[in-house]
Amino acid sequence: MRIALVYLGRRGAGGLISLKLAQHLNLSCQLLAVVSQYGENYRAWQASGLELLPARTYRDPLQALWSWVSRSEVRRLAARLRTWQPDVLLFPMFYTWNPLLQAQMQEFASVTAVHDPQPHPGLAGWVYARLEDWSIRQSSRCLVFSQGLVPVLAQQRRVALERIDAVPLGVLDYPVQDERVEKSLDSPTLLFFGRIMDYKGLGVLLDAFCALNPAYHARLRIVGAGDLRPYAARLQGLARVEVENRWVSEDEIGSLLASADILVLPYTSASQSGVIPVAASQGLPVVASRVGGISEQIEHERSGLLVEPASPG
Repeated sequence: MRIALVYLGRRGAGGLISLKLAQHLNLSCQLLAVVSQYGENYRAWQASGLELLPARTYRDPLQALWSWVSRSEVRRLAARLRTWQPDVLLFPMFYTWNPLLQAQMQEFASVTAVHDPQPHPGLAGWVYARLEDWSIRQSSRCLVFSQGLVPVLAQQRRVALERIDAVPLGVLDYPVQDERVEKSLDSPTLLFFGRIMDYKGLGVLLDAFCALNPAYHARLRIVGAGDLRPYAARLQGLARVEVENRWVSEDEIGSLLASADILVLPYTSASQSGVIPVAASQGLPVVASRVGGISEQIEHERSGLLVEPASPG
């Protein structure tokens, strides 16, 4: 089988997920990886030995708008792919060019991974979902990452059940750059890591941390990009809380999780977590909300603890 895997994202866990998938599929199939040459992990793709088709995506909003108006790069990619003659196009992550490329190559089957069958709230989430809906309508099959999300995709996006497959996320092993920090349950480090958005439940975590018995001597690290203004009042005066409000590069992720004793995911809603597979690779226990597919990623009281969402206690 000839598979053209199309990953056009520039940064985030999708790069490693897609690379690991491509390397695995390449063991039994002939694979062509279509990747952005501006991607954060593009050098890793180059070093992988996979057959690559580099894509000139965009670096800023102005270039993004022009890419949609001209669509010249999408047409170029479609022409190159048509020459390669894949049996299937595989889209492991959504990107705004995906439906454009599918429209250019309607004669080819395509498989699309839908990470969030229930779109995230807000205007950006709505626009993103409408573009993803276009991609889903053009797909031969869709993938979700837990069995519990199969009916959600069917209901929310009106996808026939027979067109949906559930494939769990595998372990993601980011390299640890620094020496592993000595763990101490006498003074545990709790880590909240990822984009700071409403549904991530940071407010729930802050309420829980405030109620934590001081005798535990716990430390909380909040690391990720996003708007912290809704939490500013609660963060003021909180002792033993460290905030790094920034984007974390792929090179740092392994060491960041290695420095923690417990990963905390207080999501109020979610499909699944891309951070849990990284924690799994390090044997890092997780405390997480019982939402979406997270209950399939965490075995309660074995690999972590599951709690009801929005419950600081």
